[in-house]
Amino acid sequence: MKLLFLACLSPKTGNCTTAERIRAHVESAGHTCVLRDASEFKSSAEVAKLVTQKPPFDGALAIHLYKAGRLLLDVPVPFGVVFGGTDINEDVKVEHKLVVMKQVLLKARFAVAFTAKMKQMAYVVLRSPSSKIYVQPQGIRTEATEKFSWGEFLKSSVQTLSADS
Repeated sequence: MKLLFLACLSPKTGNCTTAERIRAHVESAGHTCVLRDASEFKSSAEVAKLVTQKPPFDGALAIHLYKAGRLLLDVPVPFGVVFGGTDINEDVKVEHKLVVMKQVLLKARFAVAFTAKMKQMAYVVLRSPSSKIYVQPQGIRTEATEKFSWGEFLKSSVQTLSADS
């Protein structure tokens, strides 16, 4: 499968890091994933033209409902969106962005939220069917172990503080 992946790719940002992680995962599953910066495109018509070029894309993915998702509204292939704090905490406050984000979620085949709280907020604020939104935590979960020693950890990481402080 050939997938177009749109994201905001400013260097050394969380979006860029997340996009690279997702791209690597898609490619490790045997697919082709073409990662492009959403800022390269002025309209959804440009993206629609791109996905139909030979060989055509089979699907698309975007990080951010407004910044990149709006560029997928006219694509003739199925697409999904990944959204996070900027979408739910900031972009929903701007009426024209809110309208577009609702359209994106309505047309998207699926959506991914980073937390259950974001999924719930999307359901309430964006009126998106919760069955369309999947939760995939962005971070890494760790658990304490009885064998872990803060003192040894601090020594191994060349810290000068004691474990007590």
